[in-house]
Amino acid sequence: MKPAAGKPRRVQVLNTYEKMLKPASLPELVYKTIRSAIMNGIYKPGEMLRQEELAKSLGVSRAPLREALPKLEADGIVKLLPRRGYVVVSLEPEEIKEIFELRLLIEKHAATIATKLRTDQDVLRAKSIYEQMIALDINDPQQKAQWYALNSDFHEALLRPSGREHFMRAITSLRTAVEPYIRMEIDLTGDVEEANDEHQKMLSAFANQEVEKIQEYTEKHIKNTTKRLLSGLENKQQQA
Repeated sequence: MKPAAGKPRRVQVLNTYEKMLKPASLPELVYKTIRSAIMNGIYKPGEMLRQEELAKSLGVSRAPLREALPKLEADGIVKLLPRRGYVVVSLEPEEIKEIFELRLLIEKHAATIATKLRTDQDVLRAKSIYEQMIALDINDPQQKAQWYALNSDFHEALLRPSGREHFMRAITSLRTAVEPYIRMEIDLTGDVEEANDEHQKMLSAFANQEVEKIQEYTEKHIKNTTKRLLSGLENKQQQA
């Protein structure tokens, strides 16, 4: 896909995410590119996604957009407004808090089961992801995008051994809903050290099959993430 002229920075970033994605059909590639752009804050919460502008930015016709946008709506990250078009979903602070409360309930239980059932291979996978994360420099935009993707992979690696597929689908949906806000908070603070420290403790408990500790660290991590996020959003609103 070749970008049209105009909005050079946005087009450049969209192309960066496009290159990071695996080969796919055109509608699937458009879907993944727009999804990555929303997750990474290129399209902000509350921003209208005008199909003509999207088509020009991505260098495609509207046909793949007509397939991609309903999939994004099913993911819960855009919604269709009557007679206006698609808009990036915007959440109020209380909605964000509610989503994290649900995540805490489900992820804590899934982490408990996963820690009991995990294999040595599961530990190696989680450790490999963690080591990649801490080696990245998030001041570099491309490495920061990689950190975000690895962050999702890391949490999945700790929970997938639970074997609870319905849990995993619910967790993915909840994480997707708040992911743009998490990335926005990190963009504002430029700090992932606290998150990396929390990940290290979770990884240790997972590897040693310490059930009580994985419950404790999962709860602390989700609560701390909620606190950092809501504080960051409040500070941003005060500065606006």
